[in-house]
Amino acid sequence: MDITVTGAQFNIGPLRHIQKQRLMVMIRFLIFVFVLLSAAVSVSAAVGGGQEVVAALLERIGGEGASRRILTSVDPRISCSGRETFVISSSQGKPLIKGSSALAAATGINWYLNHYANINISWNNLTADLSGYDLPVPEEEEVRSCSADYRYYLNYCTFSYSISTWSWERWEKEIDWMALHGINMPLQIVGLEEVWRRVLLDYGYGGKEISSFVAGPCFQAWWGMNNLQGWGGPNPEWWYERQEKLCRLINGRMRELGMTPVLPGYSGMVPSDFESRTGIHALPQGGWCGFERPFLLDPASPEFCGVADTYYRHLEDVMGRSEYYSMDPFHEGADTRDIDVPCAYRCIFDAMDKATDSARWVIQQWQWSGQQYTVLDNVPLGRLVVLDLYSDGNPRLDTYKGHDVVYTVIPNFGGRTGMMGRFGIMMEGWFGHKSTLPSLKGIGAAPEAIGQTPVLYDALYELPWHAARPDASGWMSRYSVSRYGCYNGKAAEAWDLLRRSVLDCRTPLQGPHEAVMCARPSWAVDRVSTWGGTDIFYDPRMVADAAYCLLDAGLKGDNYEYDLVDVTRQALTDYGYSLLKAIDKARCADDSAGFACRKAEFLELIDDIDALLGTNVNFMAGKWIGMARSIPAEVGVYDKEAADWLEFDNFRTLITTWGTRENADVGGLRDYSYRQWNGLLRDYYKPRWERFFRSPDFGYDWYAIEHSWATGRRYVYTAEPIGNAYDMAKRLLEKYILR
Repeated sequence: MDITVTGAQFNIGPLRHIQKQRLMVMIRFLIFVFVLLSAAVSVSAAVGGGQEVVAALLERIGGEGASRRILTSVDPRISCSGRETFVISSSQGKPLIKGSSALAAATGINWYLNHYANINISWNNLTADLSGYDLPVPEEEEVRSCSADYRYYLNYCTFSYSISTWSWERWEKEIDWMALHGINMPLQIVGLEEVWRRVLLDYGYGGKEISSFVAGPCFQAWWGMNNLQGWGGPNPEWWYERQEKLCRLINGRMRELGMTPVLPGYSGMVPSDFESRTGIHALPQGGWCGFERPFLLDPASPEFCGVADTYYRHLEDVMGRSEYYSMDPFHEGADTRDIDVPCAYRCIFDAMDKATDSARWVIQQWQWSGQQYTVLDNVPLGRLVVLDLYSDGNPRLDTYKGHDVVYTVIPNFGGRTGMMGRFGIMMEGWFGHKSTLPSLKGIGAAPEAIGQTPVLYDALYELPWHAARPDASGWMSRYSVSRYGCYNGKAAEAWDLLRRSVLDCRTPLQGPHEAVMCARPSWAVDRVSTWGGTDIFYDPRMVADAAYCLLDAGLKGDNYEYDLVDVTRQALTDYGYSLLKAIDKARCADDSAGFACRKAEFLELIDDIDALLGTNVNFMAGKWIGMARSIPAEVGVYDKEAADWLEFDNFRTLITTWGTRENADVGGLRDYSYRQWNGLLRDYYKPRWERFFRSPDFGYDWYAIEHSWATGRRYVYTAEPIGNAYDMAKRLLEKYILR
């Protein structure tokens, strides 16, 4: 067996399988270290590289030779009135993309791919071999400038619900995706655990004590937001080393491409035992959904300044400096009875200002109390950037007293599966508010999880590059062309139906309406998660018709197959909603035959959707579990216990019970991150319904049943799709939903 690595060839010979596997892992590890050592990591906010950076991006997303087929240049002089600008034209009989910066050029590349070459790069398909495409040469010059200074991306929650098990290979693709979408200020918290490890070592903590404070990989988000401590841990020493290396790679690439990562600032969080160990007074913060919160230093105390200085020193050592620091000191119900909140905001700002040289504080407006609004009076204008979370659902854009504000949407909550959006409102909202609100300086997405409904992100990040609001219908029709590579009337009709139904939410619903088959069973399911709902806000017939239109389109390609599976899944899920109501109606009418028939159909529907999802790797539990389990080997750790820790204590727990019985049932967190995935439907959700249908009055201990799947070793999942997506979608649509 021959393996070639960066030009060198090694003959492995007749080794046993395990030796081959370990050698392959070691080679990948050495490559990982080589890339790390080669990365140019700046300690300040970089302005991005030049044409060579853009060419390297093209080679990564488009394959070898892509930068010779699409010409690029970076020239700051083409900027229009100080705004980032790209120009699409031609030279030497080839397309030419010019940008006022590397990031503007990358955005221009994406515009060219979508609007000229009909190539849509998406989460299900993050690269495209351009050697297989005809790349049209533009006949006229097209110039576009950006009206948003800030293009924000990500949410603390995303780092747990979606990102926690990513390798550098996956991160590299996501950063390229960010560049293509013009994102210039992504949140970045990978490496925060290493920052805190160093801080606590300075205060006399040992490794065991540190890991009782730092949360496990899938729960880092809520630890970083002062909601919990230690859950999902303890983290092994190699985890901290791995995260530091990964952090440097991520930040280096972001800065190279002209992005300024938003780094986690300091607002007073300390371990709950900090006072007993150091003598520094710390205030208890009560609980969050059954978890004990970390304690908080009073920002007005003299000790706060010393801890803040230590934190920022280590933050700079690990993550570098930035122009932006994210802090949400009183997130979701902190106890501020013993804190002068306005004074606390001033002190938090002063600590950041002292350490970072004119940086800006990025803060989320999410469920603010009256006291939290006092931050607006205690941070100078020009030094605070407010993310108006939920701008498309409950905008408060004009309430921030002249501080810079970002129009921010949350397309997904918890990673819960389902199509949902406010497509038209989003388009209307950005342009409507932008024309009347001078402080509206940016646009962004803060999804709790990513990977769902990519059309919303393609539209959102295009908006500031349009001089006027595009026609929603026309934009969506054009999207169907770029998505599938050609115009198809049925595909265009499908997306128009989706635009007017599932992507046109006009209610306060947070995230997609929930799949009743994924709920703890009852005869009248009204929600799956505590804060969700199952009522369908659109005509489900329109989604079913969209699924049939996609089926009739008969196209090929990764994007088509992904969408066909997803839209068919949504149509069948909506049918399950009405089927459960029919089961209850038959029960109430003492219709034993109808009752038995519909119960059997409901269970069969779950199996069928599971099989449909098994035709595409993006909807398979095995893909995500495999990513978690592969992390130890990625860094040369051959330890089944470490892989089990990542799969069971972290990933499986997150998407099911979330925490202990108290967190799940009293705190309400169970099923907050439910997923309609191949494997889970069959082995986790369906058995709950089977038990319920057999003995509805038994009084099952649902938590115990759920916990046994989350922590049990009975089920093993593959990432190998089975079956043909088109054939499966056709069979199931015709089986359950008449045209």
